[in-house]
Amino acid sequence: MVTYSRARNTALVTLAAFCVLLGGLLPYAQAQQASGVTSGAVTLRTGVCPPFQLRDEQGQPINPVTGENANQPYSPKQTCGACHDYDKITRGYHFTQGAGEAPTQAQSERYQWVTSPGYYGGTWCSPAPLYCYLSPKSNTSARAMDLTSFTFMAGSCGDCHPGGGPAEYDRDGKRYDKRMSDPASGLASGGENGFDGDYYQARWADSGVLEADCLLCHQPEYDYAERNRQKAALNFRWAATAGSGLARVSGSVKDGTPVEVAYDKARFAADGTVLMGADGAAKLHLVLEPRDEACLGCHAQPGWKKRGADYRSRTDVHLRAGLKCVDCHPAGSRAVDERINGYEEHQIGKGDDPGGHVRDDLDDTGVSCAECHGTGHLGAPIPEHSGLPETHLATISCQACHIPERAVAAAMVQASDVLNPGPHIPAKNKPLWTFYGPDMAYLNHYANLSVQGYDDKPTAPYRPVVARYKDRAYPVNRVHSAWPAIETEGVPGLMQPRPQDIQAMWLAHRKDPSAYPELASITDDNGDLVPEVNRPEEIDALISSVTTMLTRTAYPMEGKRVLWVMDDRAHLSGAEYRLIPKEAWEASPYANVHKYSHEVYPARAALGARGCGDCHSTDSSFLFATVVQYPFGLDAMPVTVPQYSLLGMDEERARLLASIGPQ
Repeated sequence: MVTYSRARNTALVTLAAFCVLLGGLLPYAQAQQASGVTSGAVTLRTGVCPPFQLRDEQGQPINPVTGENANQPYSPKQTCGACHDYDKITRGYHFTQGAGEAPTQAQSERYQWVTSPGYYGGTWCSPAPLYCYLSPKSNTSARAMDLTSFTFMAGSCGDCHPGGGPAEYDRDGKRYDKRMSDPASGLASGGENGFDGDYYQARWADSGVLEADCLLCHQPEYDYAERNRQKAALNFRWAATAGSGLARVSGSVKDGTPVEVAYDKARFAADGTVLMGADGAAKLHLVLEPRDEACLGCHAQPGWKKRGADYRSRTDVHLRAGLKCVDCHPAGSRAVDERINGYEEHQIGKGDDPGGHVRDDLDDTGVSCAECHGTGHLGAPIPEHSGLPETHLATISCQACHIPERAVAAAMVQASDVLNPGPHIPAKNKPLWTFYGPDMAYLNHYANLSVQGYDDKPTAPYRPVVARYKDRAYPVNRVHSAWPAIETEGVPGLMQPRPQDIQAMWLAHRKDPSAYPELASITDDNGDLVPEVNRPEEIDALISSVTTMLTRTAYPMEGKRVLWVMDDRAHLSGAEYRLIPKEAWEASPYANVHKYSHEVYPARAALGARGCGDCHSTDSSFLFATVVQYPFGLDAMPVTVPQYSLLGMDEERARLLASIGPQ
């Protein structure tokens, strides 16, 4: 870990800002002079950006006042890129989302469908299978294909992609729309296109691409819903224009109606430049630092599902103190870590989460606890930790003591093997998700529920599990998984069937019980009114039914067999399974582990605030809590282990430590 004094940090930031000023003054001055914003020999900077003119994809100016090219959507690449290094900015991992990165060794050994460690081509934002997978670039037929690059962006998966990267360029580095429009490519809009994972049934030539949309983060009044509505209509090249509010976009590529742009002339000066200012109704309001709302627009709901995050001042001492996302997750010249520090560098400071592997080389570039609480930065109190042995600070994370409780339940189990009619999730595939909370109670609360949303999160306090990750104890959510899988002879890892196929199988059975009749044996065995797979005959029924469904629907099954997987147990049948290697901190090699770092409690609520007995006691959950090992045993009840086992201890060692506290 990089250590430094706060004085050194201030000096570095000041020096970096001075260098940025020197390096950036000329291009800013040139842009401002071109707009006529000068005062004698001095060029005036009028805001975050100087007045600028919108430009279309060919780089031609758009002037809504005179009507010049006013029927064209603006191009973020040509417009913002006139002053900023678009290529450098879009190398940030928020834009690439794993594209161009190889999966980790563990991912390659476990997942057949994973082509990158990130959201694009990876294991998806869902904490476990089944959901969707990105089809590889090369395919021999459509039967085993799932999402393509085009449907990834058109669907809800693309809602949290800011554009650029794989939203703009294919896996060969070619811009989608330009390549498809080139007669020499042999590609046809909407055609099979050789079952290419980037171009199968894609309409890039008509829709255009999603260029990196700077205003998503830098315009507080940006209309995300309108942007995504345009995206769903396949109006990719128009989405940024509509989201900015600079123009109204009508029509739909998807529906075959002409797409038209009508700019709001009141938002432009007489010379056609965009009016700048804080009045979002009449001007373009830009900010240097993205507001929390911009970050939470994508991170709030996944954070709720994976970590029980509330992101409210009620549950987080840092938010209550007025800190912003960018205070702990800096980028560019504000970042101290040399791996991400630099003018226009858009690698945002990140932590080290066991469930995330995009740009692992940038782990721990965010601001650590010690960097503020060891220096008093931003008024952070400097803890005394009186009487606390040094070994505690070396082997126990700050979070393990200062996040002693979670106020909102996370999803601890994702079962994707039984159709669940209860969650009221309109999106396809998601009825295959059955979530259970930390108390193993049925809990379906994620995403676009039609009866309960993000603001309706139930308060259900619980003690987080503590596990040892990289030689330190952290509070974590160890997600468990249950799902049907496909094993291929001679090929490492497992494949997931297409989620829509599993869902169609269950729907066919629900409509007509004679279809896949063995599914009728899968019932609710624990009385929570939700069926689960746990008994040997239920496992056999699921394996048999999925095998029949795949065979009937011409899925390529040569050299393959269906398994049922629960955590690290890969069942060949109800009576036979093999164990799949996993890390000690994992509940399942096919589900994520998420560290808790947000929702920090006040120091007076931390473990140890009331003395050593908070942990060193047989009554302490830190050592003796019951932790789920498998979500369902033969009786459909959870199989558990003691908390100390996740910390690498046996019972003798745990009881010895417990004896240190007050008796």
